[in-house]
Amino acid sequence: MYFVSKTLAEKAAWDFAKQNNIDFISIIPVLVVGPFLMSSMPPSLITALSPITRNEAHYSILKQIQLVHIDDLCNAHILLLEHPEAKGRYICSAYNATIYDVASMLKEKFPEYNVPTKFKDIDENLQAVVFSSKKLMDLGFEYKYSKEDMFVEAVTSCREKGLLLLCTETQVNDESSLLESRKQEAEIENKKQANF
Repeated sequence: MYFVSKTLAEKAAWDFAKQNNIDFISIIPVLVVGPFLMSSMPPSLITALSPITRNEAHYSILKQIQLVHIDDLCNAHILLLEHPEAKGRYICSAYNATIYDVASMLKEKFPEYNVPTKFKDIDENLQAVVFSSKKLMDLGFEYKYSKEDMFVEAVTSCREKGLLLLCTETQVNDESSLLESRKQEAEIENKKQANF
């Protein structure tokens, strides 16, 4: 229903723009991952972090997924607003992945969460579905954030807001995991400071 409502809303916006002779550009973001301001976990992160939280209801969404960092999405909006040749629809997708790609990366970055690497009824040889941002990139857009940046910043935001404990009951209880997590959080903070 979510995807249908988004598609119908965009269609209505295009129809309105055409009827009223309005220049209209739409940007189609994929699953948005990264830091956030709100006090509760954004729905996109409920899905993106489901291997950590073990929210199996979201595994089917994450099965074949496309990802973009929130700041890259904001920068794409700005570029399209300011670019004189921008027109039509633009897909904003930095990475194509499967649940296995995401879980493997999360397990490596956050060993304290003991992220699963096997998922019932999901083929281990599953291929990622590719969403192309070529049209956006042809206007000069460049993605700034890595897949790792997206997830490390999302987990850090969740921890800062008390939405995700530093470790779960299934944690690997060793000092090196804790030190690695703190190192990652310090790297994010340094990167944020460098961007200002």
